[in-house]
Amino acid sequence: MKYIQYDRSTILTSDDVAEAVIEYAAALAGGSRADAIAVPTVAADGTMTTVKILVGPSSELAVSDADDDELEVENGEFVARLRAAAQTFEHPDTIHADTRSDLTGDEPAR
Repeated sequence: MKYIQYDRSTILTSDDVAEAVIEYAAALAGGSRADAIAVPTVAADGTMTTVKILVGPSSELAVSDADDDELEVENGEFVARLRAAAQTFEHPDTIHADTRSDLTGDEPAR
């Protein structure tokens, strides 16, 4: 499970949804676009619900780990839809600077 911090809200959702949301937000920002998405979430009482958020170039999202939980559910259709939407942009892929080995800074500056 993951928490998405959005504005002053904390949204509890599955790992795959949180990853898809933050990557979609990055794709939207790269395309100077915005979208309102209904994120599948877990409410405080444990029921499944959705939270509609606006993501785009000025979105400030943070994703953090939540306790592992049996409430983790598959949201394949939502994740697939966000990833397909991200592919509609000219540069849909996020950079992932923290994990790319080709960005180590070992090359001399020009």
